[in-house]
Amino acid sequence: MKKTIVNSLLVVCVLGLVGACFMSIYADIAFDDQKTEREQAVIARLLQIRDAEEEYRKAHGGEFCGTIDSLVDFVKTGRAVVNISEDLWTDELSMAFETKADAVRAGAFRSDTTWQSAAEKLGISNPDSLKFVPVGREGAVFQIRKHEAFNLKSNEFDKVCEVRASLDDYLDGLPAKKIKNLKAELKKRGKNRADLFLDNADHTEGNWYGLRIGDLEDPQNKMSGNWE
Repeated sequence: MKKTIVNSLLVVCVLGLVGACFMSIYADIAFDDQKTEREQAVIARLLQIRDAEEEYRKAHGGEFCGTIDSLVDFVKTGRAVVNISEDLWTDELSMAFETKADAVRAGAFRSDTTWQSAAEKLGISNPDSLKFVPVGREGAVFQIRKHEAFNLKSNEFDKVCEVRASLDDYLDGLPAKKIKNLKAELKKRGKNRADLFLDNADHTEGNWYGLRIGDLEDPQNKMSGNWE
């Protein structure tokens, strides 16, 4: 009788351990799936912002837009450059002329510049949404900073820009312990992180985690994403 009771208790314990292991694995998988889904939504919005910054630069002599509100306003009310070619730039033309400018001067090729709505060219139907991190903490916005960084290759100062979405913003609502563990792993790997923006003397440097395009300290970054 006692042996039967002991065996039954052992079976219950084993089943409990198996269930706990399963739930732990399932929770990890669920967190990873939700994290990936949210990251993809943020990346899609960052790519829209990158395209908008490129159009802004074309319209403003190579200057980056320095605030997300100003960028949204440009998309809503600004104009983007559109190049229209009378003839296609064919292989024959590229063989006959060294540059398109040479072909234009010879009358063999025509390239006109016109303008259209920035929102229309970018395919953004709701420019106001560009400002907000699309998932996670309600009302969280993207951060934009710009300045000039010295380029060691060219020995000149280049205009640089950086746009960020904080991990704490877009993962808000997911288990806090798993977010903490994720940060520890990112810190260990030195991946997907950056120093804090230093807006004034009251701020000190520290670890920041999230997704971003551009790099304030690297003029050769060319607005690439830290996930790329």
